[in-house]
Amino acid sequence: MIGFPAAGQASIVLRQPLDTDFDVLADIRRDPSIQDMLMAIPDATDDEAVKSWIERRRNDGAFRIVADARTREALGFVQISQIHRRNRHGYGGLALLNSARGHGRGHATVALLTRLACEELALAKLLLEVREDNLVALKVYHAAGFRVIGTLENHFRDRDGNAHHVLLLERLLAEVRP
Repeated sequence: MIGFPAAGQASIVLRQPLDTDFDVLADIRRDPSIQDMLMAIPDATDDEAVKSWIERRRNDGAFRIVADARTREALGFVQISQIHRRNRHGYGGLALLNSARGHGRGHATVALLTRLACEELALAKLLLEVREDNLVALKVYHAAGFRVIGTLENHFRDRDGNAHHVLLLERLLAEVRP
């Protein structure tokens, strides 16, 4: 388990998902505004569809719950997918409940995400795809040392069919060894 103190708050940790996390993960999966910023448009969000999504996340790379260190209450999740072991890179992402945002938790969660990538997965680089208009996320990622390396024009169409540019960000985590 990886932990990090969030400014002015109890520490947060990353932990393995538990069955008791279902309601929090379902709330995130069913929230259209969060899903739009995650660039996901779920086909279905009933309980079975959410359970299937959780199982896919658990089997694709690294999927951890962001939790309050004291209560172990789930606040969101982080994931690293599309992991390329030989070249030591993967794509990261995170989502926090609306009620868990603020108070430094986003910054702390990104720090935990990068530690997960570096320490547990031995990645040398973490990549992110972020909607160009997701200014809060971009501010947090820039503060954590990520840099924009390109723009994917009209890359994501939201549920209303509107096209959005997506920024590709990277952060080098460790020196690449041959």
